[in-house]
Amino acid sequence: MSMEKSVSELLRRTPRVREIVKLGYQFCNVNLSRLRNDGNMTNTKSICINNDRDLQYMFGYYDKSPWDQDGNRMLTLQIPFSNRQPTGERAVVCLHDITTGDIHRVCETETWNLQQGCMLQWLGPDYSDLIIFNSLQDCKYVSVIYDLRTHQKTLLSRPVYSVSRDGTKALSLNFSRLHRLRPGYGYSILPDPTEGIPHPTDDGIWVLDINNNKSKLIISLDDIVNYDWNSTMDGVEHKFNHLEINPSAKRFMFLHRWRKKNIGYSRLFTADLDGRNIYCIADDQMVSHSCWKNDYEIVSWARKEGEGDRFFCFKDQTSDFEVVAKDVLDKDGHPSFSPDGRFLLSDTYPDKYRMRSLIIWDIVAGQKYDVGRFYTPFKYNGDLRCDLHPRWSRDGKHICFDSVHEGNRQQYIIESPIE
Repeated sequence: MSMEKSVSELLRRTPRVREIVKLGYQFCNVNLSRLRNDGNMTNTKSICINNDRDLQYMFGYYDKSPWDQDGNRMLTLQIPFSNRQPTGERAVVCLHDITTGDIHRVCETETWNLQQGCMLQWLGPDYSDLIIFNSLQDCKYVSVIYDLRTHQKTLLSRPVYSVSRDGTKALSLNFSRLHRLRPGYGYSILPDPTEGIPHPTDDGIWVLDINNNKSKLIISLDDIVNYDWNSTMDGVEHKFNHLEINPSAKRFMFLHRWRKKNIGYSRLFTADLDGRNIYCIADDQMVSHSCWKNDYEIVSWARKEGEGDRFFCFKDQTSDFEVVAKDVLDKDGHPSFSPDGRFLLSDTYPDKYRMRSLIIWDIVAGQKYDVGRFYTPFKYNGDLRCDLHPRWSRDGKHICFDSVHEGNRQQYIIESPIE
């Protein structure tokens, strides 16, 4: 184990002290590297979609692609600031014309955050004219389907977290509870009616039928706490996060998380889209970011007894797993597979020089591609951080990511090094 990991593990029970120590260590290394001129080697081949650097843009999370089917248009979110959590200020949903370079305003939303935006994404199998995003209507979180051709809006009764590829089903959760327990991922506008309730029976994961606008609670927080309960779950509040539907829309994965005595706990589950056949994939205290490799396999940064913290490939509804790129992808990141399923893309958190990296792993040839390294100013830290959250284009030839290496939040495009 490296010195950095050893110190981090030693300070695990005092997260604030650990953060101060980490920032001090990075500050020393960044300034020493600048004196030597060998640390801040930001990749310059990336292209910012925005020519007016007084405006800030972002897309959101790594599990959604901003590109349309033809790769000529890209979704983006113009945000009014990035130095604090939003409290109802409006952001602008925009469409970037890649051919002309123009950015067109589409509509606005008050419902967004700095990590996942407003869940903006293309809707439906052809990714052509319909988009969907979260919004606020009559003091209630909802989602909006917007037709780029007719400019018509359709309101849905719940905000969306994950949407099926065919555009017919979505998963939803309590975004007020998520924000309260994990700032930067939910929405702060409306109060959380479940505050103080450790694991409500009437709150959890909903499935939304987009065609008829009807929703149903399929897994409650109480249900999941009673699934293989242990004593660390007593007397604390629980939450769901990171819902993702598999390609065929038959099953989905989700994280169950809670904290006790300053220690965080996570379990990775899968279930049918109606909430049946729940299966625990990983439960050795820590599970972070995951992605579906296909309908039956999940790649996840997790902890396994005897293996440590690594990227694992789990086979759904079985105990089978294998380590992914053991000596290459040795840090947590936001993983996703290329459209053909051969290449695994991920990023890293800031290293001791405050540099974030983009990495591609060829799972067939066992080859690593270094895509780029990008500096993160110290003001973007903690809940205000800007993760790269890389996403593939539909043809796998380009990568889009959010970054702050030029001083504020912007959305960038870079060519994939894969030939």
